[in-house]
Amino acid sequence: MGILRWMGPEGDTCLAWSEADTNSMAAVCARIARAVREGRGVFEVDEEGRAVRVDAFSPSAREVVVIPQVKGG
Repeated sequence: MGILRWMGPEGDTCLAWSEADTNSMAAVCARIARAVREGRGVFEVDEEGRAVRVDAFSPSAREVVVIPQVKGG
């Protein structure tokens, strides 16, 4: 089981998935695809808290964090 943490103006929204539940995986996959299209940062976090930027959903991930697009000034 994994968790998607979507960070935005409304706060931190969590969405869990299980490899045994295709509906939950489809929902998370769609949210990650949307995040990539919008230019958001999508990071897979490992057990030790290290984050690696990704551009696709991995069902075996433990945690995925999506942050707003960072804009320069």
